[in-house]
Amino acid sequence: TMNVENLTKNVFDLFLAGMETVSTTIMWFVLYMLNYPEIQEKVYREIEKEVGTERLPNMSDKIRLPYLNAVIMEVQRLASIVPLNVPHVCTEDITVGDYTLPKGTQIIPSLDSILFDKKTWGEDARSFRPERFLDDKGKLLHPEEFVPFSQGKRICAGEAMAKMEMFIFCGGMIQRFHFLPVDPMLPPPVIAVFGITTSP
Repeated sequence: TMNVENLTKNVFDLFLAGMETVSTTIMWFVLYMLNYPEIQEKVYREIEKEVGTERLPNMSDKIRLPYLNAVIMEVQRLASIVPLNVPHVCTEDITVGDYTLPKGTQIIPSLDSILFDKKTWGEDARSFRPERFLDDKGKLLHPEEFVPFSQGKRICAGEAMAKMEMFIFCGGMIQRFHFLPVDPMLPPPVIAVFGITTSP
């Protein structure tokens, strides 16, 4: 049963998990903007046109900023900050392709294998190209293979809040600041450091 102690611990766990993952994704966002100044400029122009510079972007602007959303999605896809999902256990015998997994088999899904799959994302699956999330008319696409928050019953409980935070923070930062590398001829390398999350 849920009591005050359990509730407090659960809220604390959600807070810590959300803080770490969102802040890590925002670090990746800044790193990609430093490495792709033309994309940073395009995001700024979209915000300038649709929101202006007198107020910060808010959630009511989300539908009018498809390119910003596509950039955030591409950052999430390529950064893949939680490359391995939480363990699952088969509750019954199942067949996946040519394999039979008996009841009780532990499965640790690799989100990387989905987020970097060339059949889904193209030969440039490991390249930073936000346009892969836009159709020919510039409308945002939501491919079912885009699973940085996992899928199913064990999907990240903080997905909606994380998306909101990233949209507001990333949009506000691009609107107010211009990210430049210390040495214009040498942007920082895009290198992942593996830990609880994959960070730059």
